[in-house]
Amino acid sequence: MKKTLVALAALAATGAYAQATVVIDGYFDRGYINTNNTNNTKDTSLVGSNAGTTTFGVKVRENLGGGLSIGGSVNTDWADIGGASQASGIGTAQTGGFANSQSFVDVTGNFGVIRLGTPNNFTLSNAISVASPAFSTGIGSAYSSNFSIANGLGTGVTGYGGTVRETTLAATGNGGARAIRLANTMQYSSPSINGLTAHIGITPKNDNVTAGSGSGNTVGVTEYALRYTAGPIDAMYTSIKYEVGSNGTNQYFYDSTAGTNALGNKALAGNLKNTQNLLGATYQVMPTLKVHAGFGTFSSSNDTYKGKSTSIGATFTMGAWELLGQIASVDDTSSATNGDIDRKMTGLGVNYNFSKTARAYIRYDDINFATNAATQAGTQQTRTAVGVSKSF
Repeated sequence: MKKTLVALAALAATGAYAQATVVIDGYFDRGYINTNNTNNTKDTSLVGSNAGTTTFGVKVRENLGGGLSIGGSVNTDWADIGGASQASGIGTAQTGGFANSQSFVDVTGNFGVIRLGTPNNFTLSNAISVASPAFSTGIGSAYSSNFSIANGLGTGVTGYGGTVRETTLAATGNGGARAIRLANTMQYSSPSINGLTAHIGITPKNDNVTAGSGSGNTVGVTEYALRYTAGPIDAMYTSIKYEVGSNGTNQYFYDSTAGTNALGNKALAGNLKNTQNLLGATYQVMPTLKVHAGFGTFSSSNDTYKGKSTSIGATFTMGAWELLGQIASVDDTSSATNGDIDRKMTGLGVNYNFSKTARAYIRYDDINFATNAATQAGTQQTRTAVGVSKSF
């Protein structure tokens, strides 16, 4: 539900101004979560956002007439102050700052929508809204910070602020890579034609600075998407390609593991390319039952990252109750030198909806970070959460 704060029309001596609106919306989520890992140093009991990201948004729009409007959206995501990282800068302030989430200006008309800034990736919408039940990026999701369906380059990592980083492959905690949002992005979404929409996103590549001279270069990203929504079917195909220039990149990020406010420097090798594809679908079998499925592939130059993913899930509704479940797996087919580490996740969820915007929930997931390797400290973990959430 969205709450309109201001809706006004003013007249000036030279004529009439168009009507403008300012809207706030968001999502609040807090609950208890327990993590049990085969590496006991990773066991935690916390209070935080478990079924989605707590966020606050401000949206403005001005209708210019003839179907044309100009608007803007600014979102801020919040985490609990401190949490399990009291020794770091996170312990002195909430994670990130104002406008640390989706933020863009858009021009909307009969031609479609143009967005400029840091909009969410189309791949994110596919992964959490089409290919899977509504776990968002929380516990049970196949697109969380603990488990993702692709390897390689990606965004959405705390401390990187809308820039690209590389997956760390490990049998004791390889969560994978995600496409969340990226700064300096231009997007276009077409109008719907018989339920079909087309989308493209471009993030320019900068490669003028030599590799040893520090920050300055950026990763080029191109993303394509097709979505068909009609009747009981919602299907989406997305493809996102990252491309590092010949000089590589050196980017600054907040290093929470250092326990200080110092900045660290992380580099991406020159000429690295990484493509991640995802075909997702949701089918409304009956009013109370939806099934979800996803099939993805990922590849890169020199086969550093190569493999495929599958997921299947369902959502069952009984009055105020919703039951969610899914199984997702990643088959890494790269060489043993670079990886060859498969992983699997099972996610379960229960919602009790007090209203359209308020609910209580239970979430559970079981993650095996290396199904083709011997169990060792950190190879497996389970998470259980109970909480409440409120959207507005």
